[in-house]
Amino acid sequence: MKNKVAILMSGGVDSSTAAYILVKNGYDVIGVTLKLWQCGKTDNLQRQICCSPHDIYDAKNVCSQLGIKHYVLDLSKEFEEIVIKYFCLKYKMGYTPNPCIICNEKIKFGIAFEKLKELTGIEFLATGHYARVVKTRQKFYIAKAKDEYKDQSYFLCTVPNNVLPHIMFPLGNLTKKDVREIAASAGLKVAHKKESFDICFIADRDYKNFLRTKGIEVFRKGKILNIHTNKFLGYHNGYMCYTIGQREGLGLKNLTTRMYVVKTDPETNIVYVGEEKDLYSSELLITNPIFYESKYNLLKKRKVYVKIRYKTPPVKCNLSLSDGNLIKVMFETPQRAVTRGQYAAIYDLVGRILLSGEICG
Repeated sequence: MKNKVAILMSGGVDSSTAAYILVKNGYDVIGVTLKLWQCGKTDNLQRQICCSPHDIYDAKNVCSQLGIKHYVLDLSKEFEEIVIKYFCLKYKMGYTPNPCIICNEKIKFGIAFEKLKELTGIEFLATGHYARVVKTRQKFYIAKAKDEYKDQSYFLCTVPNNVLPHIMFPLGNLTKKDVREIAASAGLKVAHKKESFDICFIADRDYKNFLRTKGIEVFRKGKILNIHTNKFLGYHNGYMCYTIGQREGLGLKNLTTRMYVVKTDPETNIVYVGEEKDLYSSELLITNPIFYESKYNLLKKRKVYVKIRYKTPPVKCNLSLSDGNLIKVMFETPQRAVTRGQYAAIYDLVGRILLSGEICG
């Protein structure tokens, strides 16, 4: 029998197929579903949130099919304390947060991995992410998946260095079509289950209402000003309702050109707007950088690429040290709607992540 592996199972086709592949390859596998949220009030919603009873049932069924044990690990308190608090704080700061990145770093590949090692003696943690872990000269890196469209390496850009040798991504060299076909041929009951793409803990997709349930004053009326002239153009419903590059929902009338959100100021409760050209930036700053390569070797590299959000292609850039613990990323070509709170992931030519950090300016 090979090494003991825990596969995190959401009840979907990806993690279920990953579990099947591990079992087929002879690993000693256990299935684990993380309970991260209380789902009792979602029964009447068309879309349930993560770790719903239905999803747990699906994961348990697949484990039964595969002949492996299934466990539910309740980390809802930790998720609330870390991910939800982060999510709320960033919106109050005028940022647009990325809770999936924090959840992967702090919960799945942090607390969950440590607890499962202690409770079950696992050596590896696997997930159904479309990504790869590669080893080069005794160093481990998160790298892009074979399926460029489904690649999820961006969401894993802050996973701690020390955890990388203990991670498995069985789907890293497969396409989504491959996964569906493998699941169907294996007779997995979730082979044709629909995917979910939104923030997993907000069932009705209304993040503003979610923030209100957390006691945050979201709808606080304020001014909309022109970024260049400070001319008053109208009123907004609350700065947290807007993100950089947004045009819909501003309610501006009698304008001769299209206007977009280019900046929000939480202190003054002002939303600044500008034209399309005002959305483009030649550089950004990242804070709390995580290095997967030597800092000084990385700063010398000439062929690195930055990804500033999940569905934006990486673009060529240069790096330099800035004030404090900040890294300046300079684009070869100006980029649209650089957004504080999202993450910048720096890749090399072969798709390995070398550096990452939160965009702060």
